[in-house]
Amino acid sequence: MASFVDVSDLTKSSPLGRIMSEQVGSRLAQKGYRVIEMKLRQNSIFVDPENKGEFLLSRNIKDISNLHQASIVVVGTYAKGNDTVYVSARMVNPIDSVIMSSCDYELDFPNHRELMSLMAK
Repeated sequence: MASFVDVSDLTKSSPLGRIMSEQVGSRLAQKGYRVIEMKLRQNSIFVDPENKGEFLLSRNIKDISNLHQASIVVVGTYAKGNDTVYVSARMVNPIDSVIMSSCDYELDFPNHRELMSLMAK
């Protein structure tokens, strides 16, 4: 699991991006998948020094998957609309970068202030 990132800047996440990856990881674990807690593996992933999230960089993904024996990595992006956030989550084979499964969805935020607070930073 990696923090979901802003599609406009793949080096930036937000509280929203971090909580989305946490929730997807929790759900996968509930369904019986083995999910590695990335925050406990900080020496093998890129952790933003400003604590913006855990990022899987494409140039490191094969090494990371070998180290953790990960057959699939979960990555995601989001884009903010006016009152909607568009999310794309993907399960990717780290060996050949082939998307094995994906899900696209929308989060509607009638409370614009709540959306802005989750997208901040």
